Amino acid sequence: MERLGLTLQRAQNTFNRNVDHFARQLGLTGMQMLIIEYLASFSGEHYIYQKDIEHEFNIRKSTATNILHLMEQKDLITKEVNHKDTRLKVIQLTDKARKMEPEITSYFVSSEKETEKILGSEVKKELIQNLLKLNQILSEK
Repeated sequence: MERLGLTLQRAQNTFNRNVDHFARQLGLTGMQMLIIEYLASFSGEHYIYQKDIEHEFNIRKSTATNILHLMEQKDLITKEVNHKDTRLKVIQLTDKARKMEPEITSYFVSSEKETEKILGSEVKKELIQNLLKLNQILSEK
């Protein structure tokens, strides 16, 4: 009998390998691509801070700090002090990252369509709902 945790891990590893393969063509990591897409999806709507990225991707503060530091070094993001609360730094995409964003978004849209083609629309929707529910319950422990 297959164990759920192992099956999820295998699927996630496959997804990560595919994303990382595409990301390398752009000189990025898969996580950097995800963050660029995330930041682009909110551009102009409201400020995004490191804590938002930690929450969205369910990563620890130290992990987010390292990823964002490398992205800053690669001139993909800037961190600017929020004038209302100087303890917070607003994370914004640079022009370099903005130029990559359409290709990144196109990749993720294509990947989602491929998954939906494999699973079917309803099964994909149910899977997402069930995984969100599982993650929430396990996070509460």
